[in-house]
Amino acid sequence: METGINRWIILMLALLCAVQVASAAGFDVKSETINPASGPLEPGQQVTARYVLTYEMATNDDGTDETFEFSTGLQDPVWDFKIYRDGVAIYTTKKTGFYPVLTEFEISYGDGKTELDVQLRGKVPTSTSGKVLVTKIEHLQKETVRDTHSVTRDVVTSAQVQGSLSAQQQRLKDLKANMDEKSAQGVDISAVQTEYNAASQALASAAAAGPAQAAGYISTATKALDKAEVLLDKAWAEKEVSNAGAAIETLDEMITYFVEERSMKSDAQVVAIITKRESAVQFYTQAQDSLNAANYSQARSKASDALSKANDALADANALKEKIGEGFNLGNLLGGNLLLYIGIGIVIILGIVGVVLYRRKTRWDELG
Repeated sequence: METGINRWIILMLALLCAVQVASAAGFDVKSETINPASGPLEPGQQVTARYVLTYEMATNDDGTDETFEFSTGLQDPVWDFKIYRDGVAIYTTKKTGFYPVLTEFEISYGDGKTELDVQLRGKVPTSTSGKVLVTKIEHLQKETVRDTHSVTRDVVTSAQVQGSLSAQQQRLKDLKANMDEKSAQGVDISAVQTEYNAASQALASAAAAGPAQAAGYISTATKALDKAEVLLDKAWAEKEVSNAGAAIETLDEMITYFVEERSMKSDAQVVAIITKRESAVQFYTQAQDSLNAANYSQARSKASDALSKANDALADANALKEKIGEGFNLGNLLGGNLLLYIGIGIVIILGIVGVVLYRRKTRWDELG
């Protein structure tokens, strides 16, 4: 009985090891080189790709039909395969077509460090747009895919690039008009100008380049325009909030005049002005909060409300000031040099008193 149990344990361990060996089968991409290395491709463009793969067989040439299967969407593809074992080239073959296959007979060489060098040459089909499959590599055991690796690239046509270029050029033109308008309103557009210049330069380069290269320039310009529009939105909001703040400061000066110089703190008209001022400050605070939260549209809206309330209160304040006039104020009456004139007055008075006293004294002397 114990012997039977031991046999079952040994059998289970063997099956577990077999599963682990099978699951370990596959390949690793040791290196991958594609030319052009990045960016979109264009119809008719020459493309090359090279891979160095390290791999293990799920089984050792036991007729289980292990294969490496390749595919590409490139036109007129030519494949060069070279297998290395322990650093020595032991098999070389060339294949053409969209779906070449390396059979188990070609790829299985027993134990040892095995590498597969794959080189592909082809062209982007002239009718392609959207995306193209550069390479797809699969390691199969019968119908089971043990491992896979694929690369696709975007493809752009002259027509697509021209459409994108025209759209971004129009955005640049609209941005310039908006910048000029906001600058005339006192908005600081210096940060926006930097991004505008970058976008303008990129679009000029795109207009003189081929489709693939132009797409890269257009992407650069698009990012710069996106950033410029946000910066202009921010600068505009900052200006609107600043305008509201300045109006409130002017209003505060008027209120101080009524309260401190004219002693009208309890006057109903001044109280009404102060109430409107408090409403303006509330909107102004909300505008500042929205600005800090990068909600520029909301910041402008609240700043507009604050400015409207402040201007309404200022209109009332100016009307009230005109109604009551300047009032009696010796300082105003004498041109603001109050102490000087007081001093002069004292001197004059003392002079008059001195003359009077002198005359009285002289008179007394005459009367003896």
